Amino acid sequence: MNWTLLFMGFGLAVLMGAGLTSLFATVKPGWSARRRQFTAASILPAITLVATLLGILFISMSEHGGMERMEDLAIAAVGTIGGGFVLLALLGSVVGALVAGRGRRL
Repeated sequence: MNWTLLFMGFGLAVLMGAGLTSLFATVKPGWSARRRQFTAASILPAITLVATLLGILFISMSEHGGMERMEDLAIAAVGTIGGGFVLLALLGSVVGALVAGRGRRL
C-alpha cells in the first residue's frame, strides 16, 4: 500500500473532525465542548466501520463457486484493512476535534 494513501486518509480525517466540531458549535450551541468534540470525532470512524462491515457482508453473501479459502482470505483482508482505516479515522478525527475545540476557546 502506498504511504500517500495513509497520509491523505489521516489528513482528511483531521479536516472532517475539525469541520464537524465547528459545525456542531454553530448548530448545537447548548452542547458542551467535550460533547461536540466526542460526537465529531466518532462520526467518521462509525461510517468507516459500517462500510467495512458491509464489505465483509457482501463478500460472505456472494456466490463464489466452491472457493471458500479465497472467501476467507478476502474477508480477512477487508477486515484488516478496514479496521486499520477505522483506527486511522479515529486518531485523525480526535486530533482535528481537539484542535478545532482549542481554537474556539481562545
